[in-house]
This record gives sequence, C-alpha cells and structure tokens, in this order.
Amino acid sequence: MFKPLIAALAVGLAAPASAEVDLTAVTACIDSARTDGTNPNLCVDTAHQDCLVDSAEAPAAATLCFTKAREAWSQGIAARMETIRANAPEKLAALAGIEVKYDLISSLTQCDRLEELGQLQEAEAETILLQKTRCTATASGLAYTRLLWRLPNPDTQDK
Repeated sequence: MFKPLIAALAVGLAAPASAEVDLTAVTACIDSARTDGTNPNLCVDTAHQDCLVDSAEAPAAATLCFTKAREAWSQGIAARMETIRANAPEKLAALAGIEVKYDLISSLTQCDRLEELGQLQEAEAETILLQKTRCTATASGLAYTRLLWRLPNPDTQDK
C-alpha cells in the first residue's frame, strides 16, 4: 500500500530545482504501480507537484514549469516510440502509435474546452493560460504513462 506512495514521492523529491520531470523516476513509479496493482496516474501528479507549489502566488512561474513538464513528457513519448518501433513487432508499434496519438488528441480537446469555458466566464488571461498549460502537461504525462503501462518492455517482444 505504501510502496506506490513512496515511489510517487520519490518522483517529486528527485525533481531538480527547475521542476523538470525526471522520466527515470516516473518510470520507476509506474513500474512500482504495476507491481502493486495500483493506479500509475499518481506518478504524473507527483511529477507536477513542484509546479503547483506557487501557482496561486506566481502563476507565470507555474505556467513556465508546466510548459517545461509538457516538453519533457513529449520527449519521453518520442523516445519511447522510437524504442518501440526499433524493438517491437511492426503491428504492435503501429498500435502504440495509434493509442498515443488518440490519447493525446482526446485529452488536448478537453484542454481546449477548459480554455474556451474560461474565456466565456471571463476569467483572467493569466489564469486561463495556467489552466491550459497545466492541462496539456497532464495530458502529455498521462499519454506517456499509458504508453509505458500498455507496453512495458518492447525490448523483450519478438519482431
């Protein structure tokens, strides 16, 4: 029970001062969740913890933090897809590409929806930007998590 929480906390503690996402720690957290049969999405939440610390007092800093997090998730997705294409059977690699594509599209559509609702409610531009940036970072983090969850070891698959 405490093992996934400890692994998730390690993700947050391992994050450097610039609040970069540590993909190695996230991967370890996801592996721990798999072993323990728990939800790996906590790993994404924990990886974003540093971005939330000053979001109310310093929304611009939080927005930048979430932007960097999204970039890290995107790099992780690209690297993982490269590994999958190189090591997994062709059909499995194609399936992974389709899954990650539509995971992102559906989540990012919800981010657009939240942005439009914020505009309709005449929320402050800074608040809308923070909300959208946080949403896109989370969408990317969840897509990365699902990619690892669905295909944990493409290196061991027969081509």
